[in-house]
Amino acid sequence: MKIIKLRIICVICCCMPGVLFAQAMMVLGGGQKAQECYMNAEMAARNLPGVGRSLLEACDYTLEFSSRLSLEDRAATLANRGIVYAALNDFDAAMVDYNQAISMRPTTPEFFINRGNSYFMMRNYAEALNDYESSLGFGLKQLHFAHYNMGMTYERLGNDVIAQREYQLALEYEPGWPLASNRLQIIQERLAEDMLKIDSNNQ
Repeated sequence: MKIIKLRIICVICCCMPGVLFAQAMMVLGGGQKAQECYMNAEMAARNLPGVGRSLLEACDYTLEFSSRLSLEDRAATLANRGIVYAALNDFDAAMVDYNQAISMRPTTPEFFINRGNSYFMMRNYAEALNDYESSLGFGLKQLHFAHYNMGMTYERLGNDVIAQREYQLALEYEPGWPLASNRLQIIQERLAEDMLKIDSNNQ
């Protein structure tokens, strides 16, 4: 039996405000349409020109007609289609695919990053944090991505102190990373302004 391996590709999900990070997954050996589905997910995640519902077609075809998909490959293809749906702002459909992928491969950390991003966009920040934390618990290799996304989420929750810590952790795992450095600077300036206001009010 031919063994089909997955290759995890980290892509910037620019369709999301502040820049969050999603994980597209390449299915090696899953056929041309499976490869095309992966490429479409990467394009959607990067918010490149040409993103439209036509990008779903290769994923749909793969899931419906490919007889060579293992359980692992099917889960990866569902996750890729979920990224395309998310880029199209169809978060309900994205959640359906992510949930199916997770039910098939419940310890794949990249799936939780993707679902967490959709929760974030749906303003369900508590569930987004749960998924980002799950991705870390299941051994996500790109630790800085999860901590950056958590920082973005804590900012939305108005908790700049914890957001600051998350960006600091992202920089511990990826020193000098410009995105985290910029967010950290913004947070620190905002916290400094808050302290000045408190001092002024106490005088």
